[in-house]
Amino acid sequence: MDRLVHLALNTIKHAQEDSTIRSNNLANVSVPGFRRDLEPKNVESSFLKSMEAHETRAYALREGKNRFSDDQGRIEHTGNETDVAINGDGYFVIQPVEGDIALSRRGDFRVNIDGFLIDGEGNQVLNAGLQPIVLPPYRKLVIGNDGRITIEPLDGEPGQRDEIGFVATIAPEVKDLKKFIDGEIRFVDERAIQPDQQAEITQGYLESSNVNPVDEMVRMLKKQRHYELNVRLMTVARELDESGASIMRMPR
Repeated sequence: MDRLVHLALNTIKHAQEDSTIRSNNLANVSVPGFRRDLEPKNVESSFLKSMEAHETRAYALREGKNRFSDDQGRIEHTGNETDVAINGDGYFVIQPVEGDIALSRRGDFRVNIDGFLIDGEGNQVLNAGLQPIVLPPYRKLVIGNDGRITIEPLDGEPGQRDEIGFVATIAPEVKDLKKFIDGEIRFVDERAIQPDQQAEITQGYLESSNVNPVDEMVRMLKKQRHYELNVRLMTVARELDESGASIMRMPR
């Protein structure tokens, strides 16, 4: 019965981890550009031998934690000149409020009171030189497909156009990326991020999250059934153990 209990406990642990992932996905379903988290993969079993015994305990090992889906979300027209979306592969380069430089698909940009271009979470959007983008007061803002930023200055002559720089983008392969504990996307090997300006940017559009709430709910319910089944399995194991102990008990 000992092995049965350990098997159930291991399964319950994995079910709880997966439910946490699903809950986080559902909580971020309305966040622009959010990339849904994926469950770790079960890849092999580990056999742990008890000391000075031949019995074994088998546990499923999981790898690929902090994986995420790189599927593109819906591209929706907003008409807002500070809303931008990446069409196809690629990421914006941001400086999070806390932590190291990271990658993001979130394109709900705005200009704060200090003139910095930030996203909806308050992270600074970086230029091709990995410096924060600062915009002077303007009448009109144009962000080209290559990320080139052009403004019509508020105090300039009519028709005047000033180039501010480029929105930094990079198009790495998803296998080289992972989500870190702060929820930000960076390289697996923590290499430095170097913009390559390969992404195609579309102004006036916004990418939604790639979370399918119906699919997430179905998967969560499935994991809940797994959890309940294994709790019941532990109860059965206890009952069998108590019955076996009762049979082996010496009569008085």
